[in-house]
Amino acid sequence: MKTSEDIIRLAMELGNALAQTDEIEQLKNLQTVLNEDTSSFDLIVRYQEARMKLEKQQDEGKIISKADEDHLQILEDQLAGNETIQQLMGAQERFDNLMQAVYYAINQAITGDQCSSGCDSCGCDCGTM
Repeated sequence: MKTSEDIIRLAMELGNALAQTDEIEQLKNLQTVLNEDTSSFDLIVRYQEARMKLEKQQDEGKIISKADEDHLQILEDQLAGNETIQQLMGAQERFDNLMQAVYYAINQAITGDQCSSGCDSCGCDCGTM
């Protein structure tokens, strides 16, 4: 039986392996690019502020004006058209997918389940089906 220390050591090994993936490397590189691209960074900040303002108004039961909705939509359109932000979002999605596959594999190992529809269903290549 594995001890808690064994599990923590294995988790550290997994974390180190994840840190060396293309997914995390691309994500880190694009985060650096975003931090250096002040217009893209400022756009994200303006969008977050506008979204939080609308959410606060909604939480307080206030009516959201058409102008505020339009402003948020304009910012969303600008985000969608910003190449740096789109690249970052794609890299984040690829990393999230990797983490979801890792979680799925760990969960399967814990429960003893196997891929229900082959490895394509979970994104792994473990060969259990």
